[in-house]
Amino acid sequence: MSKDHFYFNRNDRIVAIILLSVIIIANIIRNPWNPPVPDDSVDTDSLVHVPDTFRRIVYIRDTVRRKWYVWDTVKVQVKSVPYTAKSRPLEPLDLNSADSTELVKLPGIGPANALKVIRYRERLGGYSDIRQLTEIEGLPDSLMKWFIITDTIPVRKIPVNKATIAQLRRHPYLDFYQARAIVEYRNERGIIKGPEQLSFMEEFTAQDLIKLEPYLDFGQDQ
Repeated sequence: MSKDHFYFNRNDRIVAIILLSVIIIANIIRNPWNPPVPDDSVDTDSLVHVPDTFRRIVYIRDTVRRKWYVWDTVKVQVKSVPYTAKSRPLEPLDLNSADSTELVKLPGIGPANALKVIRYRERLGGYSDIRQLTEIEGLPDSLMKWFIITDTIPVRKIPVNKATIAQLRRHPYLDFYQARAIVEYRNERGIIKGPEQLSFMEEFTAQDLIKLEPYLDFGQDQ
């Protein structure tokens, strides 16, 4: 009985073979196999570093399967860029007058650190102590040996008896609460004659006043 169900006569076998052949041919036409060929319309180069050279790996793309294959490698010679050694200054630079061109020539400092030194100098109103360089994040302590501070360019003073809270707050050594305490003291008691009056304010520590003193101007005609 089972043989009758699965029995194919000669004509049935011929039809089955023809249908199978048609399916195979249609599948080949629809998805032909093509060997990978270079696709010049796409940037296919990638560089892998090899000492003293670069090996250029050229990829090709199988557009049907949408896959990339390594096609070839080409060795490319690369000219080395000569290193310019940092020059040590014949004498230390004035920290308050050195510009970025002079700073980047120093060992251990590049354009980024040179910019940090200059920007912090502007915020302070000038450096009063070489050790203030240690307050700049990421700056190596070894840089201090390349600088001195002269009296050629005096630091910019803060007019304690005239500056507003906003103006006081701009200095990196004064926070909002300290600036407000100064203004409130002036409004209630009059002019501030010296740092000893600030020492009575709970907002200021002895260390705060040591750092601030070079920048404070207690003049009454400000």
